[in-house]
Amino acid sequence: MNLIQFIWIFLLRRIKMKTLVTTTLLVLYWNGFSDAGVSMDNPFYCYSTDLIRPQVQMHSTRTSYEAVRRTSVNPAVSSCTPSRFWFLSRHGGRFPHPPDLQNMFDFADSSIQADIARNYDEGRTTLCRQDFEAIRDWRRDANLTLEDASLTTEAGRIGMRNIARRYQQSFPSILPDTYDRERFHFRHTRTMRTNTTIRAFASGLFGESGSDNVIFEDVPDNDFFLRPIDFCPAFREEVEDQHQQEAFENGPEFEEMMDQINRKLGFRGSNQLSVDTVLIMWEWCRFETATNFELSESEIGDPSSWCIPFSIRHHSILEYYQDLGYYHFTGYGVRNQRLIQNLNCGLMQDLLTHLQSNGSNDRTVRVFVTYSQMVQALMVTLGAFRDDINLNQHNFAQQTSRHWKTSFLTPNAANFVVIRYDCADGDHDLIFLVNERPILVPGCDIQTGICKLSFILNQFERFIGVNCEDLFCTSN
Repeated sequence: MNLIQFIWIFLLRRIKMKTLVTTTLLVLYWNGFSDAGVSMDNPFYCYSTDLIRPQVQMHSTRTSYEAVRRTSVNPAVSSCTPSRFWFLSRHGGRFPHPPDLQNMFDFADSSIQADIARNYDEGRTTLCRQDFEAIRDWRRDANLTLEDASLTTEAGRIGMRNIARRYQQSFPSILPDTYDRERFHFRHTRTMRTNTTIRAFASGLFGESGSDNVIFEDVPDNDFFLRPIDFCPAFREEVEDQHQQEAFENGPEFEEMMDQINRKLGFRGSNQLSVDTVLIMWEWCRFETATNFELSESEIGDPSSWCIPFSIRHHSILEYYQDLGYYHFTGYGVRNQRLIQNLNCGLMQDLLTHLQSNGSNDRTVRVFVTYSQMVQALMVTLGAFRDDINLNQHNFAQQTSRHWKTSFLTPNAANFVVIRYDCADGDHDLIFLVNERPILVPGCDIQTGICKLSFILNQFERFIGVNCEDLFCTSN
């Protein structure tokens, strides 16, 4: 490692800048100025000796929250008094779903490591010695079983508790450390991962013993509120024929990536790895990175052996591959945008009612835990994270600075928060936060991100007072 590399690493750790801009600058630095270090497409890139690893921020919805978290919230953005807190979160980091986990187990039990070792011994790979040894010596966690599938990980629970504590530190007047049912409302979906996530959030606020007193609202059989896509046939019909992600998989960027990965690992001709096998490698890479990130003491987390086959550009291609899927499922790529906007009618109605609430007995804190698709769809309703040009199979190169980047929008434990500040004129200030950083809702102050309550109520008045069970699955 040369002196310039050392200085960059020192500065990264000293100021702890975990932003997309920092990542981009670091990638450009390594790509443009390092000799045999990291490069966007360097076939000799040695993952094991990379002390920066910007790809930890490029794992789409499997990205560790801590890897992409910005600086803590600035509660003083408004000079008024904070009084209401509305919180919607995706569940914390989880184990893969049963079919994916079984595929990962099958991969781990295959001959892949022996095949790579043979290729290495015969001089067909471009692996550095450290990377080869990491792949050769890798063993999957013996404690990991199919019974863990879909459940939250320890890192996921730790991350959620830390999120709660940081919000509490920023807004102690509305998030006290003692539970009071008259002040707090908690609700999650039927799955165990949202249940354990919301309990971790509660323990972050009230401690382990204090969270035992928390009452969680009952989950209805037909949960139109937190899981509307399960009960909307029109939504399923709308998105079932979208092919952008599949077309990108069959496109030139993906083809080039597959060729480069096979060459790096020494597979030629009829022995080349399939797309399915490479995607399972990436799944192990993403899973191990996120599962260990909050448990490690490193700014870049613990290494995963199955990240080794991928260059930084490969991660960016795979991230875009994932982004395309979500963009055309619960994002701006869906043709019927009104339907997507209406899906979260219940949440929007609850939010607007909460923001107008002034009763002394009204609950000042409302906490909901759901899934990444619902957070994404709510951003569409608000008009946030919208790109000028739609993401499609052909414009990967033009979309490197896109707003719709799921690694930053909906990583593990992604959260959307609205804070109401009471102002003397009665037209209260609102700030909108995604993952603890302010976002701009179209029509609000472009400098501060502050919205006026009157503007938001006017902008979304169609959700006020309607029957959301009649509206959420329509284009009205």
